[in-house]
Amino acid sequence: MSEAQAPLVLFRNLANDARQQLLHELEARVSDDGRYLIISRYRERYGNGSTAQRQEVHRRVPIATLLRWMARGSTTR
Repeated sequence: MSEAQAPLVLFRNLANDARQQLLHELEARVSDDGRYLIISRYRERYGNGSTAQRQEVHRRVPIATLLRWMARGSTTR
């Protein structure tokens, strides 16, 4: 992965209390072929004595579609 394709971390939160720990991350990156914006969400939760619960979700949006959506939004203002 080149520096241009390194993920941009949009949100990172690490919560820790007496009962559990929670890591939540949201990041965006451009696909290797440069055609898609990939949004990833990752959550990891640990509790006292329990196994870790992990959830990871990835969504792809064509950059051309994203640019058309942005252009439509800017003309309505």
